Amino acid sequence: MKTLKKAVVFLLALLLASAALCQNVFADSRSYDIISYTVNVVVDPDGSADVTERITYDFNGEFNGVLRDIDYERTDGLENLQVSVEENGVTVREFTVNSTTDLNAAGIPGTYNVYHDDEIAHLKVFEKSRNTMKTFVYKYTLKNVVTKYNDIAEFNRKIIDTGWDVPLNYVQIHIQLPEGASKDEIRVFGHGPLTGESKITDGQNVEYILDRLYPGYYVETLVLFPPRLVPGSTRVKEEDALQRILDNEKKLADEANAERERARKEVEEYNRRLEEQEKRMQQRRMITSIVSIILLLAWIPLIIRLYLKYDREFKSSFNAKYYRELPGEYTPAEMSVLMNMGSVNKRDVTATLMDLVRKGYLILKNETYIKDGFFRDKEVEDYSLTLNPEAPETGLLSHESCLINWFVKKIGDGSRVFLDQISGHVRTEADARRFTRNYQNWCGMVRDEADKHKFFDASSQKGKTTAILAGIAYIVLGFILTGAAQGGAGFLPIILGFIMLIFGARLNRRSAYGNGQYTMWKAFRNFLKDFSRMDKAEMPSIILWEHYLVYAVSLGVAKEVIKQLPLVYTDADLQNTRLTYMYGSNLRSLSSLTHTLDRTVNTVDHAISRAMAIANSKQSSSSGSGGGFSGGSSGGGGGRGGGGAF
Repeated sequence: MKTLKKAVVFLLALLLASAALCQNVFADSRSYDIISYTVNVVVDPDGSADVTERITYDFNGEFNGVLRDIDYERTDGLENLQVSVEENGVTVREFTVNSTTDLNAAGIPGTYNVYHDDEIAHLKVFEKSRNTMKTFVYKYTLKNVVTKYNDIAEFNRKIIDTGWDVPLNYVQIHIQLPEGASKDEIRVFGHGPLTGESKITDGQNVEYILDRLYPGYYVETLVLFPPRLVPGSTRVKEEDALQRILDNEKKLADEANAERERARKEVEEYNRRLEEQEKRMQQRRMITSIVSIILLLAWIPLIIRLYLKYDREFKSSFNAKYYRELPGEYTPAEMSVLMNMGSVNKRDVTATLMDLVRKGYLILKNETYIKDGFFRDKEVEDYSLTLNPEAPETGLLSHESCLINWFVKKIGDGSRVFLDQISGHVRTEADARRFTRNYQNWCGMVRDEADKHKFFDASSQKGKTTAILAGIAYIVLGFILTGAAQGGAGFLPIILGFIMLIFGARLNRRSAYGNGQYTMWKAFRNFLKDFSRMDKAEMPSIILWEHYLVYAVSLGVAKEVIKQLPLVYTDADLQNTRLTYMYGSNLRSLSSLTHTLDRTVNTVDHAISRAMAIANSKQSSSSGSGGGFSGGSSGGGGGRGGGGAF
């Protein structure tokens, strides 16, 4: 009887642990984007401002609500707070206050908690959302926010705060002033990312537009207008401030424009070098190709000979649809070079890390740690890769050692790195350049290791060189004939020359050994995609699947493999102590690991795109007539708020 009770208790504990693991997997997979953020500000004659924010979320997964911190520093307070939610442009629910003393008090959908601290209104809005888009609307009044000087009135606020967890897309701010001024009496300035733009619509309306705002950055608005528009404002300073403000804005605009000019010069210099390189290449082609004029009539037999001798793949003795074992004893990244005709994929980084875990050099764990926040730290759960102190110091290939040194020792703390650290490592253009260099160096090491296996036919390089030189010769010959005949006589050899160049550029073939390996790897990939439909009695052990799965990542079929494993193996199989990254884990979590590392490399592209956007952005205005955003700050209040979802 006691044995039965112990078995029942153990089974219940196992079920609870599995449920918790599944919950963590689902939690890790959810995400959200903010696809638009519009703010409408109406400045009242008494110096207050009625603000309406519309923030559109795109939820992927299940969420319980959203967070919003509203900073009302340098005002006489915040009042008339209203919260609602819209779907498809229609208000579907207005929220009621649940608690004003405890932000984390439990709430039901349709309510919100609000807690005021240090002139910040912290809101927690309860609204269940799953795989949908919703627009949350916040309406409130900032009392006495306008500062009135002797010669000018000033509305100066950081409208978009720094404390957001995700980028804000399509940011648009509209500010409406009281009636009574002409367009020439209005001045407008914007501060924040240099890709933003401000403009004056008329004597009452101004706008600020920004395509994308990253976390940690703000959008600050400064609008100057005649003091007579706000007769009731009590925030009065007895001084002439216009010239001081304009001098400061000119300084900030000059700095921003200087940065733009530097970026433009760098882009122009880069383009100039490319053009010079292309001209030199054209000259070399003309000089080296004149001697090949006799090949004009031999084009068809030449290209056929090049194909037969250098490009046609060797026949493989293996022709089965499936291959159930690993065709070769080399790393997944080296295999990827074979399969992709000499190229390395970003997913090979993931495959190599998983292979290092399988070999015991790294340990993959799910850990909880404290992450630094903008205002407060928070506890997060993430995967970590930790050096195994018991692993031997030798036996690693150069690209494997490089990856450990790059991720664990440079990005991590020397012994451990969290995936979130890798994903968030690229923050500046300098980070992007370093990350790109490290990635390219790693790819070079992989190709060098793969070359040792002689996957490719060395004689193909001779055919490639011959085809390229012949193509150049045909193109030059066509231009010569066209010039001599003052007509289109050279067009045909020019076309044939370009065809030969394209043929030569892609001319490459695998060696007899390499093509045999390639054929077996394709059959192995077919096996990975279809193994659940085969005889289960012939399935490899679960230990081998850890080895197979790292190759499945590089072959692009990891998701298919993970989906099929539960159809062939049981939970008991996953408790084998000889397993590493698959031991006791939920198989679906491996797909999120692949996604996280792929996203890290893609971050480099975003950094380069942002640099080009800055180079092409509009000039900042020092006179207040509108234009691009300036860097720095004009000293406006606010900016400490933010938001997110939970």
